Amino acid sequence: MNKAIRAGLVCAAMLFIGCAGTEADDTARQDPLEATRFWLRQNPPDGTNRADRRERMAVLQSACDQLSVEDYALYARAWSTNAAQCDQAEQTHPALGYLRDATLEAIDEIRHTRVEKGVAVWLIYNMGHVFKTPTACFGIDLSGRRVERLAPELDVLLNTHEHKDHYSEPLIHAMLQRDKPVVTRWFPGTTVINQATNMVFGGIRVRIDIGDHHYRNPKQLNNMLMFEVSCGADAGNAVIYHCGDNSNIDKIAPSQPLDLLIVHASVGLPVAETIRRVNPRMAFPAHLLELGHSPHPPHAWRWSYDYAFDTVKEIPAAKTAVLTWGERWLLPGTRLLPPAKSPAP
Repeated sequence: MNKAIRAGLVCAAMLFIGCAGTEADDTARQDPLEATRFWLRQNPPDGTNRADRRERMAVLQSACDQLSVEDYALYARAWSTNAAQCDQAEQTHPALGYLRDATLEAIDEIRHTRVEKGVAVWLIYNMGHVFKTPTACFGIDLSGRRVERLAPELDVLLNTHEHKDHYSEPLIHAMLQRDKPVVTRWFPGTTVINQATNMVFGGIRVRIDIGDHHYRNPKQLNNMLMFEVSCGADAGNAVIYHCGDNSNIDKIAPSQPLDLLIVHASVGLPVAETIRRVNPRMAFPAHLLELGHSPHPPHAWRWSYDYAFDTVKEIPAAKTAVLTWGERWLLPGTRLLPPAKSPAP
């Protein structure tokens, strides 16, 4: 890691050393980003720790601010063609190293988590989420290096639209090779949907609405799938609504009360108003730290954690959560089983 970058991150990490435990203290001095990831995973959003989480997330934000959009573009273009180049980028850029570790840890956790009741949710990169119930596992808008490793775990894959930060071609191919259902607007071989409909996948019921990426642009209308997913009785009849990049508040019209609403934090959608109108038990403002977007004007579209927190500042902390890469959140009332024991050799 570049010495100047490391020094800056260490300074940021030291902001919270005074209130961290001894283990985190030692880790922060050795690797401030690893300390940040460790702390965040141990302290998921609980309605009381928003300020503490925001302080720690500033360390990751600092690392991302130092990664150029050009370097990320080179990295992303090499995912399927040059593993050595990607590995080197992850070694060179602290933000990419963090993303690698967070993604791999989440994949492993998804693999080994057993849900007895309710729903476990993981954030994968900026708008991707994996949902696991006692009897199903499904993903929405999964994108990034290595996400194709989730294909054996997923029962169904849903994609809101064809922007590359919302889908993974290797993952789609891996799902299709396993004869697993994939829903998109455009991808050959998948179930292509362009109008509102209802679908059933085992115990999962999916109601598909049609949204607008940019409702003020006539060329960006009716080009977004939005998914209302009823997770079934063993998931406590939880209902999840994923809006993708929809910007039109009037098109977010769930058919039943929501347990979780996932929205783009800044695509023209009035986020706080949407949350108040829909009134879910929990809402995630997402699409943050999209590394393919620049953090600098004139198109500063790499939205920060601070931006997301400010967007929902009028909403009670118990009803909103800002997740970081790889984090897991449990729907209230969810119960997990101990991991299955590995078979004896």
